Amino acid sequence: MRIDIEDLSIAYAGRTVVAGAQLVAAEGEITGLVGPNGSGKSTLLRTVYRHLKPTAGRVLLAGTDLRELSAAQSARHVAALPQERQSDFELSVHEVVAMGRTPYKRAFAGDDATDRDIVARALADVGMAAAAGRRFTALSGGERQRVLLARAFCQDPEVLVLDEPTNHLDIRHQVELLALLRAQRRTTLVSLHDLNAAASVCDRLHVLHGGAVIASGAPRDVLTPALLAEVFGVRAAVVDHPLTGDPLIAFDHRAPVGTETPEPAEVPIGG
Repeated sequence: MRIDIEDLSIAYAGRTVVAGAQLVAAEGEITGLVGPNGSGKSTLLRTVYRHLKPTAGRVLLAGTDLRELSAAQSARHVAALPQERQSDFELSVHEVVAMGRTPYKRAFAGDDATDRDIVARALADVGMAAAAGRRFTALSGGERQRVLLARAFCQDPEVLVLDEPTNHLDIRHQVELLALLRAQRRTTLVSLHDLNAAASVCDRLHVLHGGAVIASGAPRDVLTPALLAEVFGVRAAVVDHPLTGDPLIAFDHRAPVGTETPEPAEVPIGG
């Protein structure tokens, strides 16, 4: 299922946060949103999973305006992993993940064999099968993250909307999660702070800066030293990853753009 975001503007608290955004997430591809803090990534994603209403423009799912769908209909198509996470579930891990089956059930209906199989598979996919009986509140931040991703998988969505899904995960689980997203090949719209992860996992990137989409394209075409300096304020070289061949960004961690120590001027002898 393809996502088209057309001339999207979003404002709240009297301030425009996203202005005239245009972007596409192609069917079966992983599309990344990157940009500095406050650039509008999370705000834009919230309109796709209906947490916010745009002030202008529209979100299309396979050509249908999102506003024409009921909440239950959209939940069968789109599953989200937002940044703002509920941490007070007094439920077991299995019960939290099973909440993902809600859009397919009548009120007060219990789980059937199909539901239980889907929950078990989702827990196995994120490496949390052994924790099914544990209390959600007893988990670490990274474990909770994986459980909530399993809940999203349980919705059996055609579209995944993920806001910083690698937050709280150690490096192994980051790699496993990104590999899982690649293997699933659902239409995925994801925001990532880690530009090297974005360059590795995403088919296409959209760069947000000041609430506007200022660049779009394949990671190798978008993540140039000039753009990294302009948008992120860092000096960087972009090289080929020695293991994968993906673009690899080598940052200068000694100083941001504009603070480099200038070379001393040559003084003529006798001057």
